[in-house]
Amino acid sequence: MKALLLSLLLTIPLSAPASSDYTSLFAKARYTELLQQLEQDPVAQQDPELMLLRARALIQQQFREEANTLLNELIQQFPEHSALLTQAALNKIALANSGNIFNARKRATDGLDLLQKAISLDPKNYLAQQALINFYQVAPATAGGSKALAAELTEQLFALDPVQGTLARASNAVAEGRLSDALALLDAQLVQTPDNTELLLRKAAILTQQSAFLVAQQTYLQLQPLLTDEISRHNVNFQLGRLAVFTEHYQAEGIQALEAYLAFYDGSQQLRLPRAKLRLAQLYLRQGDKVRANALYQQIARMVIEEPDFIEARAQLAAQLSQ
Repeated sequence: MKALLLSLLLTIPLSAPASSDYTSLFAKARYTELLQQLEQDPVAQQDPELMLLRARALIQQQFREEANTLLNELIQQFPEHSALLTQAALNKIALANSGNIFNARKRATDGLDLLQKAISLDPKNYLAQQALINFYQVAPATAGGSKALAAELTEQLFALDPVQGTLARASNAVAEGRLSDALALLDAQLVQTPDNTELLLRKAAILTQQSAFLVAQQTYLQLQPLLTDEISRHNVNFQLGRLAVFTEHYQAEGIQALEAYLAFYDGSQQLRLPRAKLRLAQLYLRQGDKVRANALYQQIARMVIEEPDFIEARAQLAAQLSQ
């Protein structure tokens, strides 16, 4: 189920509900503060949108079992809330991937049932639509997968909404290893809807997967002024900074993007902060600003991070700073 989970997470971004102070805390990755405030607010505990935000904050902190318990309670309390059912489904699928084999099949089946119910309640719940298609496309037949059914639902979705149908077609192609076909599908739809941010985000992600880093950068730069929500905008800022290190192009834009990213997430629980600091330090050093590069390096030097690529890049930065 690992491939299924990864594909779902790439396909379906976590988004926040309507604007509120709580939403701002979520967007800024201040999850502990958000959870504490929600627990002390009896009115919020009766609001399904805010309880959905609470579940998402738990998931962002890797408390998936706690989120599962909460979501089970919420879908009993609000059985016709399509977005709650969708989040419960995705979390169960994630747990199916990481849990023991005895729980995995039931949780995957429960997740599938919840997605189907979410769509029956709201046919325009495109998160659920995309997740269901992705499930059928990627899951093994023994777990309920069916490429034929995925293709059928994709074409139904395309008839309902060409952009969403194109995204599903592209996801199916990616799942089958046909990255160039996926890009061709996205480009064809972008002719009709050139400023659609979902299409451009997917295109940039696939280009990055292909190691076409410069074109991915240019796509993210095209995207940047079109985005209105803070989470997506700062995800793009992170990618712009990261890719500037790889391509050595658009370095000024990469520095500006990462500075904005770090300012927005300062003091937060955003897991990518160490990587953002590392990439910005690398860009500062390439611009000849050794003082600011070293200041950032000192912040990440003692961080316990197990990812080999991070450890290697940090060591290279240390060596360069010592010269």
